[in-house]
Amino acid sequence: MAYTDQQLGLAALVRAALLSPPADTRLPGWDTLAATGFLGCLVSPVSGGLGLRFADTVPAFAETGRVALPGPLVETCVLGALLLPERFHGPLARGELRVSARIGDTVYAPDADAAHLLVVERPGGVLEALPPSSVRLTPRPGLDPARRLFSVSTECPGIPLGTRVAALPALRIATVAVAAQLVGLARHLCAVADLPSGAAEFAASLVYEAAVVAGDHASRAEGEVVRAVSAAKAAAGEAAAEAAHTILRHGPRGHDLWVARVWSLGSAYGDTGLHRARLRAARLGNPELYRR
Repeated sequence: MAYTDQQLGLAALVRAALLSPPADTRLPGWDTLAATGFLGCLVSPVSGGLGLRFADTVPAFAETGRVALPGPLVETCVLGALLLPERFHGPLARGELRVSARIGDTVYAPDADAAHLLVVERPGGVLEALPPSSVRLTPRPGLDPARRLFSVSTECPGIPLGTRVAALPALRIATVAVAAQLVGLARHLCAVADLPSGAAEFAASLVYEAAVVAGDHASRAEGEVVRAVSAAKAAAGEAAAEAAHTILRHGPRGHDLWVARVWSLGSAYGDTGLHRARLRAARLGNPELYRR
């Protein structure tokens, strides 16, 4: 696996923007990240975005994991860009619109209190977007205080976004983006504890492969996409969890934020057990077990 100069350049830009974020805000680093254009990485240049292939963003997503960036980044950059109507893309790319979501394998909406728009799944798998004023948010307990979880309930109609089945390609891309963040977390924990990083780098190669496959889903067999995505999420989750366990047992103190983020993102968009089960189902050719 060899990243291109463009991919490494974007990652370096994001890393520099996140070096010294202000510590007194709900979402430190978001303003500087917006200035890089990264929030609109998947938005068309016509709407003010960068218009990149998803695979080109993977090293940059890993950098956001390395610093345990708070906020609904994947929901904004990926689900917002791929699911919302085009009129929302310009504000999203400028950093004026944050998105949270409770769809697919996500039980709660992450950082919904900091979002301007919520994507929710209705009974029957219908997706809608609603402003926070139209929903009731209930805080839920979680291991990561910087990634707040909320249940969402509403009786108000929202902006129709299609069905969850139609949104599966976007959900799989979001899953890979979270896997990239887990790779960044694993790299950070390995570095501060002087641990071997072989598992993290192996996971990184699977994540990049999955990004290429998921980003090109229209020309791929569904089983191929499922195998790539689930292999990446499982491997990244395992690499980060292994590093986190070692830190807790023997490592230096002061890295609780990163450890908590490992547990939080490890279960986001399906935990390791779920993705291992999907891998088995895909290899056995049983679509009913993985089309979820």
